[in-house]
Amino acid sequence: MSEIIKGFLSCSVLTMSVYFFGKILFIKSKTKNQVIELIIFVSSCILHTAFYFLFSGTLKTILICSSFAIIFKYVFKLNYGKSIFVTIIYSILTIIPDLIVTVSFIYILGVGKDTFYNSMSGSVICNLAVGIIILIITYILKKPLKKIIDINISTNKRLFFISITTMIALAIFFYNLIKTFQFNNNIASFLIVISALISVLFYTFKQRIENDSILKSYDELLDIMKNYEDDIEEQRTLIHETKNELTTIRCKIKDKEKESEIIDYIDSIMGDKVSSKMSKYSKFKYLPSNGLKGFFYYKVSEAERKGIKVSTNISKKIENSILGKLDTKHFKDLARVIGVYLDNAIEASSLSEEKKLGIELYLIKNNVEIIISNTYHEAIDEEKIGKERYSTKGKNRGHGLLLVKRILKDNNNIISNNEVTGELYIQKISIIDNTK
Repeated sequence: MSEIIKGFLSCSVLTMSVYFFGKILFIKSKTKNQVIELIIFVSSCILHTAFYFLFSGTLKTILICSSFAIIFKYVFKLNYGKSIFVTIIYSILTIIPDLIVTVSFIYILGVGKDTFYNSMSGSVICNLAVGIIILIITYILKKPLKKIIDINISTNKRLFFISITTMIALAIFFYNLIKTFQFNNNIASFLIVISALISVLFYTFKQRIENDSILKSYDELLDIMKNYEDDIEEQRTLIHETKNELTTIRCKIKDKEKESEIIDYIDSIMGDKVSSKMSKYSKFKYLPSNGLKGFFYYKVSEAERKGIKVSTNISKKIENSILGKLDTKHFKDLARVIGVYLDNAIEASSLSEEKKLGIELYLIKNNVEIIISNTYHEAIDEEKIGKERYSTKGKNRGHGLLLVKRILKDNNNIISNNEVTGELYIQKISIIDNTK
């Protein structure tokens, strides 16, 4: 009976690490009833204990993993495929702390192999050590792990199959490694194979994430192009309607209708035109056709998809400015600078209550002035902006601003400065025209 109790406590400790593994990656559980959550946890512990005592080898490992999947399925409300996938990731990561604990007890603490495997392996203290290490690793690798877990399993069945077969292979090799290590030190080949399998699997995950990112970018671009085509079609319709309305006005004048009636009709038409969403994009026509027009259109559409109110004001004088005469290097530098500032402004304003973004372009003494203003959520430390690991978007998000800093240092034609008011963060970019 005492062995069963010890086994249950040991299994509960490891199951608890699974629960907190999910807490780190999914922020919070989805079950609203804590009693139900406790029942699920205890049920998983009981299954874990039963599999631990009744089975051995690779089969035991696979069955214990199924008890972990219960927590991901019913506590964090993942579907079956995703629950198994997350369990696979957890199981693969667990190999690292298992090896660390085994080597530490035998070689650092001087515990004999027989004593360790017969008395300590799988005990509460060992599982507690494994659980703590796995949670530390999870916290450190939280960002890449979230990207891996966010992969759509339903559209990546091949990856799901590879993950399962890799886990089974790892379980077999790890079980044989432990068994071999118990009797001799000839474990190098097992470690090489296990490392190779883990490396190949995570490289596959990396490639899948990159592919999904590219596909997402293309999908967003297609959405933008569709919106652009819809706007062009609306503009064509408006032009057609305008011709008809002008013809109507001509007829009213020819029929000698009252002046007041004609004015009322014209006023009603003007009201309809101003309300058109095309007026919002009409000023983009003053931008040169070198990519900037489409670039600003894309960014404005992206901001509006996030519920941000965007206002634009582009001077007609911009049409004949230095923007249309930039060489390839200066154009790329300018696009990168504007891109970083707009991305920061969009994200900051999306987190604010007002959700407002302003884009203005003026021509002042042959120099182009670009002003990007946005509302923000938290207080901004102006002295830290542009320094490493600081951004108005939060911690560890200032890498784009560091890129801008390097570009501005190497490009004398672009000058940047910022201003913070009580409501707005204002970024000003000056493009100097040295040709005149």
